[in-house]
Amino acid sequence: MVGNTSQTIVVAGGSLAGHTVVAELDRHGFTGDVVWVRGPEGTAPYSRPALSKELIRGRVTDEAIRLPAPREYGLRLRIMDLAVCARLDPDADRVLVTPAAEAGRETGGEWIPFDALFVCTGMRARLPKGFAGLPGVHCLRTLADAGRIRERLAGRPRAVVVGAGLVGSEMAASLRSCGLPVELVDQGRLPMEPVFGAELGRFSLERHHAHGVTTRMPATVTGLSAAGPEGPVSLTFDDGQETTAGLVILGLGAVTACDWLDGGGLDLSDGLACDAALRTARPNVLAAGDVANWRNPVFGERMRVEHWSNASAQARHAVGSWLAGQEGREPPAFADVPYFWSDQYGLKYQMVGHARGHDEVRVEEAGGEGYPFVTYLKDGRIVAAAGVNAPRAVMRMKARIQSEGTTTQGVHA
Repeated sequence: MVGNTSQTIVVAGGSLAGHTVVAELDRHGFTGDVVWVRGPEGTAPYSRPALSKELIRGRVTDEAIRLPAPREYGLRLRIMDLAVCARLDPDADRVLVTPAAEAGRETGGEWIPFDALFVCTGMRARLPKGFAGLPGVHCLRTLADAGRIRERLAGRPRAVVVGAGLVGSEMAASLRSCGLPVELVDQGRLPMEPVFGAELGRFSLERHHAHGVTTRMPATVTGLSAAGPEGPVSLTFDDGQETTAGLVILGLGAVTACDWLDGGGLDLSDGLACDAALRTARPNVLAAGDVANWRNPVFGERMRVEHWSNASAQARHAVGSWLAGQEGREPPAFADVPYFWSDQYGLKYQMVGHARGHDEVRVEEAGGEGYPFVTYLKDGRIVAAAGVNAPRAVMRMKARIQSEGTTTQGVHA
């Protein structure tokens, strides 16, 4: 049993990281109060990776992607849905919780004192101000977003996907597999190039073309307008050309949802800055998931990782770090090799490591299908690897990067 019955822990955020923090506290036998502020969606946690793939294609239901429902926890759990953490008191250990509809107001809400605060608020979709609220124009970040997009699919519209990163490329593949005419637009030269590099970017482009997706790259959308609730959406590009679509998906990335911490004495320059053990400048405030910016000793640099597997791993570690502090122990560093995947046209793209700043690329083949397998090196050391339908090769490289990085950098909180 850890903690005591008089302690209160606030968990901010209702996605995978927040869900994992609550489950970990229970697993470790915490017997105090947990206030779980799950955010504006008003829904139980679910698998976000499924939104742009199985859910859009109609292969799973909303219920099928729900994370396991909380059991009868041993801890005293208060769940606050349709509520957000709106402010952190800079002078006391308490957080203001308000109804989501009233976020940003200076009055109202409930101040909740805490012994520990876990920040798991993640990110929200980046949406240019002029594009918000247009009929037929959607982002994909939440289950509700996916529901609105699926309603549009019944009319078999022509679709334009703006942004060819992971989500945009997955959406283009999913919509094409539904039989819709799809155009994929991006400011860069190749799909997913900022993530995977040119080699897999070219392979991705070829796959899109082979499956009938038209592409417009490089191109920037300079204007969007909708002809009524059911009418087509007109898009204007930087070269003066125009097109129309019945459905426009904006995959323009996301921004960290930590502005509510402004003024709380924390470093918010790129997400929420933490030490290697995921503790912030206020040691009883910890972070996990997309929002956490920590020094990863495997690579010897600070990073944020916006991927599903990282959220759960960091949440478990953050709980462990807090428990170590309760027991007077120094917590270990979160020394992890990032991993993510993307499913498109029946192919699985996988990547491990941290390729930023690499100075050498080696391209091979892995498996019997002739698909590319890429390793990324920095100063002669492999720092990342990616492949298509090459899970064994990718995961072997993950273990190698972990081992070599830990040996080279050392692991300290």
